[in-house]
Amino acid sequence: MTFLNTSNNLAGKVVGFANSFYTFINLGNTNRVLTEENTRLKKRIQYRNTYPADTALPEQSESYSFEYIPAKIVNNSISKSINYITLNKGSKDGIQKGWGVVSSNGVVGIVTNVSENFSLVMSVLSVKMLVSVRHKKTNALGNLSWNGKSPALLQIQNISKTLPVKKNDTIVTAGFSSIFPPDIIVGKVKRFSPDESSSFYEMDIEPTNAISRLSYVYVVKNSKKKEIDALESTALNE
Repeated sequence: MTFLNTSNNLAGKVVGFANSFYTFINLGNTNRVLTEENTRLKKRIQYRNTYPADTALPEQSESYSFEYIPAKIVNNSISKSINYITLNKGSKDGIQKGWGVVSSNGVVGIVTNVSENFSLVMSVLSVKMLVSVRHKKTNALGNLSWNGKSPALLQIQNISKTLPVKKNDTIVTAGFSSIFPPDIIVGKVKRFSPDESSSFYEMDIEPTNAISRLSYVYVVKNSKKKEIDALESTALNE
């Protein structure tokens, strides 16, 4: 009887130790999950404290995650065929050539040059600028450009004239490049007509951003931009 009691006590202690061990392991996993969740919430609070409440800039897409570096405009030209905006943030703030620039109202341009303390941005009001966009209602892809005439109108190419386009339809960024997040609003269709010499519409849009009245913008940081640019450059060299 004494032997059986001793065996039962030993078995009970083994089971108790095993339960404690598994509890310890599960507690470690629980702590890890809670730590990760806490870190995520801290980043989200920091994001909300950094950016104005009226911004609806996406933090991530299916392929990329985005961060936004706030910057103040210190110079802005709109009267030339190629117009530039100078920002008060540069390489010491992490900004790099080729990054996109947006505001809470839409697309602004692309960084073309960077010094230690400043960045130069070619704005959408430049005849050399070309941005991949999408007709939101039909999902059709097109290209955004500027013909160098009115700063109140931008042009869209390559939207098929078979599509049901209407005035005031929304144009957004396509999100297929590593420069701009998807679905950043670009403008509203102002007027359009079939181009008799092609299969596409001739289309003017009214940009949602008034470039001449901007004071602050956000430089778009895509942490995976270098990787995808390097990959796509290999295809160009083949």
